[in-house]
Amino acid sequence: MTYRDFEHFFGRSAILELLKKRVVGLKDGYRQNVALLGDQYLGKSSIVQRFLQDLDDPDIISIYLDLEHRDGNYFYSKFTGSLLYHFLKSQKLPLHEDLSLLQESAKHLIPNTVQVIGKIRSDMANGKTSAAMQGLLSLPEVFTNETGKFCLLILDEFHNLQDFLADDTFQLLGQKIMTQKRCLYVVVSSYPQVAKKILSEKLSLLFGNFETIEVQPFDLQTSQQFIERNLGSVRIGAGLRNFLTDFTGGHPLYLNLICQELLNLSAVHKQGEIYMPLLVQSVENAIFDRWGVLSRHFELIVAAICSGKGDRMASSVLISLANGVNSLKELTETIGISRHQMGQKMNDLLEIGVLVKNGQHYYYKDKLLKYWLKYVYQKRLKDVEFSPDKQRKQFKEEFSCLMEEFKVSSRKDFSSRIIELLHCFDNESFHLNGRTYRLPVFQEIVPFKFRNDSGNYSEVIKAATADEVWFIFLKKECLGENEVTSALVEFKKLAKKPDRCLIISLTDLDENTRLKALQERFWIWNEGELNTLLTLFDQPFIVR
Repeated sequence: MTYRDFEHFFGRSAILELLKKRVVGLKDGYRQNVALLGDQYLGKSSIVQRFLQDLDDPDIISIYLDLEHRDGNYFYSKFTGSLLYHFLKSQKLPLHEDLSLLQESAKHLIPNTVQVIGKIRSDMANGKTSAAMQGLLSLPEVFTNETGKFCLLILDEFHNLQDFLADDTFQLLGQKIMTQKRCLYVVVSSYPQVAKKILSEKLSLLFGNFETIEVQPFDLQTSQQFIERNLGSVRIGAGLRNFLTDFTGGHPLYLNLICQELLNLSAVHKQGEIYMPLLVQSVENAIFDRWGVLSRHFELIVAAICSGKGDRMASSVLISLANGVNSLKELTETIGISRHQMGQKMNDLLEIGVLVKNGQHYYYKDKLLKYWLKYVYQKRLKDVEFSPDKQRKQFKEEFSCLMEEFKVSSRKDFSSRIIELLHCFDNESFHLNGRTYRLPVFQEIVPFKFRNDSGNYSEVIKAATADEVWFIFLKKECLGENEVTSALVEFKKLAKKPDRCLIISLTDLDENTRLKALQERFWIWNEGELNTLLTLFDQPFIVR
């Protein structure tokens, strides 16, 4: 299952614009290679394919190679065939699928390139894979020197190169990248931890290092726009739309599949608007039913994790994590295996992107996978009585309770939600956007207000431990520089200056305000950091 349907492509404009910028830079003599990293099914392949679809420049010859579940023969033939095909296309010449015919058509225009391709084919046929690899990685430079054109090489799931090529492939690739100034490399991977290790250890270049772009699930606003676009003329209220955004974690594949289920049900029941019973039914069909599309999707993920003799305890580990057993010590005690074995299992789950480690705890990256493990998979394993109707009824009740809890939570104001979150802090350290924060146990948390120069009040929370006082500024909209200045004036009037000032803003601060706050040693958390904390403490997102 992949998310590659252009009909459903949505958003990602910032990434597309950056890729455009990198192509323009390549032609202007500034080359910056790109690594597009993110978990599976977030639409990374769709992004690069959409970019290629929109790229209309005869001076750029693009090569797209999907390396998932491929072998060396595919790599060699697809690489050379794509290069010749797109070159001939740029020249408006007849096109062929057969590599020999492509070589014949191109040899009078690019004889050096065709000669190198012929040598590569010969080396491959004679089992000289190392020589063939040398020739292949030199090919972009030969081609660009001969034609004066530029080359865009996209390696999708590039980490798989190490499975079917020589051990020194990445080192050799790195050497070639540094000298190929007219070739832009875009590498894509669904295993960020594996990819980052390759980039830092094997593709760490003196020149041409990779710019890393993290592909994340949709943010709240984009998710809601995506739902509306997918449902078309079928209406859905803000409350249900907000819930669906939170429930799926903004995952485009999940949003798309549930919306398709909603459209089918709305057509069957002849309803022009989605109400709660229809949403419950769509989730039941997709997630609870054994042949539901998302149920099967999650079963395949779990089956891959639990396969093999050494993974007999894997399902118990997955279920324990879904039930909130997050630390290595607690997991070891719950499962009953050694700390070393549990550490290895956690490292495996981190490497394949199922889990993320923050501080001393492990968490699911995928909110919906966690939900399925807890409320569907776990029940199937533990129920002693085969009673599908009873299980279905229980699932509906539990899901309806989740929706009701979200409704109650979403009615609370911004300040109340943040106070609830602050009460969860337990003197542990967490990583947010590359920085480590120690979050203390607060003994007192109370709303507070500052009056600024314009006479308006800034909403603040005063949080105190036994030794420290924090002031936390809350803003759904952008916090202004004048509000930071006013706060500093008010601080001077206090008997004791606060030990820590924190800004929590659901919109990014403008540059002047940000610089002012940082100069005064304020911490700044935006929507991304806030949602990370809400996920870590198993609370729903805050919807604007």
